[in-house]
Amino acid sequence: MRLKKAVPRPQAASPREISVTETLIRTAVLVALTLAFASVFRFWQPAIKAAQHIAGTSVWQELYSLFHIESGVGREQLILTGIMVACFLLALAVQSVGFLIFRKLRKNRA
Repeated sequence: MRLKKAVPRPQAASPREISVTETLIRTAVLVALTLAFASVFRFWQPAIKAAQHIAGTSVWQELYSLFHIESGVGREQLILTGIMVACFLLALAVQSVGFLIFRKLRKNRA
């Protein structure tokens, strides 16, 4: 008796899969939000003072030691890196909440 080979069937996209277009839109929104939040540190005085305060803490000073940063330029680069990481994480949180709300609204319409 001969066994037949199983022929893989094309599967329909699951409802949880994300299209390439949606991925590109999400990426563009994430970059735009990150840059918008980062611009706050350039133009809003309370944000600038908060960043300076955080950069003066003992925990932040330990980061300089951990990464062997001894120059002023290196310290500025670490501060800017910290600001960008914080802005990215905030943008990611805002985007996630926004898409959840958008999905719920779209689901309620249908």
